[in-house]
Amino acid sequence: MRELEPLSFDRALRDASRELARRKVTGEALHDALSPQLLDEETLHWLRESRAKDPLAASLELWLLRLREEVHFGPLRSELGLAHRQALHTITEPERTRLPLAEMLRLALSRPRERAAYLRGYFASAAELSGEVRRLWEQRQIFAEGQGAPLDSFEVSSVALLPAAQAFIADTRGAFDSLRIAEPAQLVSHALAEAAQEGWPARLSPRTTLDLLGDPQWQHGLRLRPFSPPKALGAGSFLLALGQAGRAISDAASAQRSPFVLATDVFELRRNKVGALLSMLPLSPAFASKRLGVSPSRVRDQQRTLAHAALVELRVAAFRVALRPLLARGSKGLENELPELSHRALGFELPPSVAGVFIRVRPRDSQRFAGALLASSRHESLVQAHDEDWFRNPRAIAELRAELSEPAPSEVTAEELAAGASAFQARLLALL
Repeated sequence: MRELEPLSFDRALRDASRELARRKVTGEALHDALSPQLLDEETLHWLRESRAKDPLAASLELWLLRLREEVHFGPLRSELGLAHRQALHTITEPERTRLPLAEMLRLALSRPRERAAYLRGYFASAAELSGEVRRLWEQRQIFAEGQGAPLDSFEVSSVALLPAAQAFIADTRGAFDSLRIAEPAQLVSHALAEAAQEGWPARLSPRTTLDLLGDPQWQHGLRLRPFSPPKALGAGSFLLALGQAGRAISDAASAQRSPFVLATDVFELRRNKVGALLSMLPLSPAFASKRLGVSPSRVRDQQRTLAHAALVELRVAAFRVALRPLLARGSKGLENELPELSHRALGFELPPSVAGVFIRVRPRDSQRFAGALLASSRHESLVQAHDEDWFRNPRAIAELRAELSEPAPSEVTAEELAAGASAFQARLLALL
């Protein structure tokens, strides 16, 4: 095989990544999305031989492994998604009927009074799909071995993430226990933050989400990829939508730079940091009063409800980090460790029969947790430099936009994670 040119190979990876993203939106098959060059085993050998002499080689390799994994398991992931959306299951409460798991979950989210009953039906019906998810994880391990690289090497940004997640679950136990969550319906209710109703737009769309940011400088000169906000079921839906907007802004800014593998880190650490930074903006009293127009008498109560939602969301993110190695180890690890882990992290025992279904673990979900901690530290520094309403300050926005024009960091240290956890807990304590 002739020697490849790194920058040309970088462009090939960029084009393949964009093609995969396009096909995922349109629903087209992924099996033929990669060129023969990207599938050639000699290509991987060339990259590994080039590590010592080419600074791009390691990043090129990680991106190649990621794209190969996405293409290889695309059909199976589509089948699992279809089963979640279409396979019918019998439930007896709150009505006797046959529904797909996705519909049970939708009804549980949108009908508070019947939430617990629909979730019981969901849990009772998820075992078969959970078994398929476990098999997917087993196959992913085999795939990674065939590529000569551990799965975590191109999906998890740091070995420090697991101990950081475990420490976060332990350190925030007191605040979490005060919520008295003992069943899935209560966890969902706190995450939705249905009581924090004041000031949100009547409709939730990409436009209304971006309008919440106020200053058009956030997206000036960027071509944002369309995103689909969740249905507005509570304030938690708007937090999720702001996170989507942050990731879209990060992606659009990264697309303006090259090389691709440096501008867009394979782990998605920076895009999750920016997403978390914007999703937690409503926790700021200044945002509540100046962007949402929440009345002074209601700000404190609304902020407390949103803080509860943020705590639940971040503990679920930490739980995903801790669940990942259990899924990787297979059924035995789940049977032995999942009930105790879920009780500590979520407030109730999650049966192994719903593992990987009720709370999914996607390949790069560990960076959701890391990004939230890094965002907490960044919020703290922005407040110190630009005051509580930094999100309205043109200099602060320009500072963040300038950061997005730099190469994306692909690693996070234990010290950075610990500092972020401390910043999040300090912010939480001030609101509770």
